[in-house]
Amino acid sequence: MVRIHHITLSRVQLESIPEGERRLLVLAAHAANELNVLSKLFHFSVGGKTDVPILMQAGNAQSLVLGRVLAGKIYECWNLLKSAFFSTALSKSYVPQFDEEAKQALEGIKRYFGRENPIASVRNKHAFHYALDQIDAGYRAVIDGDPLEIYLAKANANTLFAFGDTIAGRAMLETIKPGDARGAFETLIDDTTKMVGLLNTVTGQIMAICIKAHLGSDLYSLGARVIEVEGAPESQEVSIPYFIEIVDEGDA
Repeated sequence: MVRIHHITLSRVQLESIPEGERRLLVLAAHAANELNVLSKLFHFSVGGKTDVPILMQAGNAQSLVLGRVLAGKIYECWNLLKSAFFSTALSKSYVPQFDEEAKQALEGIKRYFGRENPIASVRNKHAFHYALDQIDAGYRAVIDGDPLEIYLAKANANTLFAFGDTIAGRAMLETIKPGDARGAFETLIDDTTKMVGLLNTVTGQIMAICIKAHLGSDLYSLGARVIEVEGAPESQEVSIPYFIEIVDEGDA
């Protein structure tokens, strides 16, 4: 059972917040949701255990897709902070109100993105682009034993072009840590996990300060009530299948 605190905001309450801060509040909430969804999917995908070759290849391809998109969204969340928090000067009034954990989280984010880093490399070269030169680099990095299979099914949802993500995946991993695919993938997991945590800390603090300043209270004093979600699985037991049974309407 998962216990959740449920708070309802009204349009009137949101309109009482100055436009620039309301824009930041909504985008911070939206970004937090995206990071939480993508990070869970990525970790569920990575956590799948099997020694069946086709399932291993499908799981690897799925994990690489989710890792690329997660890295891209983390980078875009950093861009959000730069444009809606720092560039608007809201940071000058908000950061002094941060608690120590949020201050350290913000410094950690700034240090990470203030230098060359794997998340930026994945975002700029792989997450949202199909770059010809990167595919060439991935092709050169393919080693004996890498899966170059094609699996065709009646339903597109169950078709897998394993060779495509083997080569594209090699390209991305070479960008992170040349010559060390396993180390590169572990770095992707570690860096995305750390940055999602830091960004959630900072965006959560931003939202709390904004709501307290303009609605006159914190979330838990705004009529929060506890609800219980039944049937939630243990996180370590969740996996995401690639192959699915598809029932034709005529068979239903």
